[in-house]
Amino acid sequence: MLKEETQFWDWIIRHRLKLIATAATLFSLYARYALRGLISMDMSTCLLPWYESIRSLGGLRSLSTQIGNYNIPYQTLIGLMTYLPVKPEYAYKALSILFDYALSITLAIGVYEISRDRFKSVLTYTIAINLPIMVLNSAAWGQCDSIFTFFIVAAFVCLLKEKHTTAFLMYGCSLAFKLQAVFFLPFLLFYYVWSRKISFWRFLLLPFPSVVLSAGALVQGRNFWDILSIYSEQTGIYARISLNYPTFWNLLVANNMKDGRDHYSELYRYCMLLTVLVLALLMIWLIMKKPLSRETLALTATVMMYTCVIFLPAMHERYAFPVLIFALFICFLYPYAIPAALGILVIDLQTYGQYLFYHETMPWEMLILINLICYAGLVFLLIKTTAASALKT
Repeated sequence: MLKEETQFWDWIIRHRLKLIATAATLFSLYARYALRGLISMDMSTCLLPWYESIRSLGGLRSLSTQIGNYNIPYQTLIGLMTYLPVKPEYAYKALSILFDYALSITLAIGVYEISRDRFKSVLTYTIAINLPIMVLNSAAWGQCDSIFTFFIVAAFVCLLKEKHTTAFLMYGCSLAFKLQAVFFLPFLLFYYVWSRKISFWRFLLLPFPSVVLSAGALVQGRNFWDILSIYSEQTGIYARISLNYPTFWNLLVANNMKDGRDHYSELYRYCMLLTVLVLALLMIWLIMKKPLSRETLALTATVMMYTCVIFLPAMHERYAFPVLIFALFICFLYPYAIPAALGILVIDLQTYGQYLFYHETMPWEMLILINLICYAGLVFLLIKTTAASALKT
């Protein structure tokens, strides 16, 4: 090599992590830009009409009344969007994309916090920010799942750092934006009992972010019940066993997004109770195996959220978004988790494809089987890991 060539390649190798992150960011920006014109059904029937209603009522002045069925903090963000000189669909997507990057960076920080490996951390960011489901969720669908998931991941990272008050406030922010943040609550309850490092009073912090983020509505005459009633009303909207997500119960009844009566009224209480039972058994097993590593805590959070989406009724495909994100997280801690993470990704690609592009390549029964195998695989990995840890001690 010439001297200049040697210097060039030395510089490339020396700055390889920065170059990988930069290339990943540029590629991810282009991927999202390419989808800017796609308008999903949710965008056309819900998000855009909400935007127009909020704008016609004066932006932030609209917070005196409920527009749409998302919580007040998200309505506040829409109100702020109405003052921007951009198309509403671009504003929605830009907001979610902003949180895509915040989520990917926080996920990378979490991997580094456990592994202390910079390459793994950069690779986590690279894969996360270009993950097809993350790109489609924000840039194609225009949905906001990266917002509440960001706060869940931030809460978990704060727990790793033993910044417990901050962790509970972060989780409170997640609950303020989306009801599905409740999927992380079983892990938080487990951590409270298992670690013995926090007092129960910190759970009283959880409503605080909702109150603060809803301040614009409260000063305009809304009351505290309005903050809670939005979620109670949401639980009654989708009275179906499943909605375009292959759950355990689809072995028994049809996916309602396809056809058929699914007997929700007769089954939903049993679905709820079985979910609680499975989570309780997991908690008891893990508390008995008290010396758990930080890697095992990440795996535990993944399995508990996965338990919620696979056993609870009325699950949409997007509700599995935090499960996929945490599955990616644990892939860098447990290589044996990679097949399960790929299976979860395949399921999400299929369900997103069915909704966004009306395309189906795999039978629904196969998706159910893949989902159950992936769940069983992660549960087995968790049990095997905790049992091995107990033997070492």
